Amino acid sequence: MKWNEVDVIVSPRVTDLVALLLYECGSHGSVIHDDEKDEQGCIRITAYFPADVKNIRETIDEHMKQLQERTPDFGSWRMLQQDADDSSWLYVWQDYFHPIKVSSRFWVEPAWEKAVPEPGEQVITIDPGVAFGSGVHDTTAMCIRYLEQTVKSGDLVFDIGTGTGILAIAAAKLGAYHVSAVDFDEKAVQQANINVALNGCESVVEVIDSNLLAAVSQGKRKADVIVANLVTNAVLDLLPTVGAYMHKGSILIVSGIIDERIDEVRRAAIPAGFDSENETAQGGWYAVCLRRK
Repeated sequence: MKWNEVDVIVSPRVTDLVALLLYECGSHGSVIHDDEKDEQGCIRITAYFPADVKNIRETIDEHMKQLQERTPDFGSWRMLQQDADDSSWLYVWQDYFHPIKVSSRFWVEPAWEKAVPEPGEQVITIDPGVAFGSGVHDTTAMCIRYLEQTVKSGDLVFDIGTGTGILAIAAAKLGAYHVSAVDFDEKAVQQANINVALNGCESVVEVIDSNLLAAVSQGKRKADVIVANLVTNAVLDLLPTVGAYMHKGSILIVSGIIDERIDEVRRAAIPAGFDSENETAQGGWYAVCLRRK
């Protein structure tokens, strides 16, 4: 498959903000080359967009200028674009995705390189393909830590915006009896199924092509835990309706929230029927653990 490969070179202070912007512009994944600073100390972010997406350079340019206007000390930036294919994508992942311990219990390893866990630790194997998320990102790691604290044997779990399927796999390995994992991106659904099989979780995890909870049944058994690693706008869209899929006392874990917008999520959670259990901030991002009233 052909891709548009876009490099945006920015100040280290705003790499996470720009990576999120690129995702919201339609990127299927990005890599922050934080070990390759140029003469001005700037860092290159490489993002991949489907070749049939039109005017991507103009779209990014417009959004970058808007972000620069509202972000103090944003600094200068520049953009480069070239064509790429799947082999380029895999080359980038193999250079930058290595086994990493993301929580007290879990390692995440790429399919091409094995982790070396200690006794009692578990490993999630991920082939990222062209889906967003490897487990290395701060938002994913924070969600895994909250899943460790909340998922119990026999729980029903929903994973909203599953990406590579990593959070659904973590929930299955923590003892969930069933996990419904949804994503509206066809490539993500395909890759999540591959990763579910790589981890032997096919009997527990069902991957569904759906926008938010549209395809998830509001049956008699409501979710014990729902995890949604999205972006801030999607979290805000989810909050008013997600309670119908939960029982009193169920846990909602949301992440992908940039620190400038955490107050919006806090304010929206109260009328949606949630109490705050905990918040975690890491690398300019928030994860929030909420309990259904």
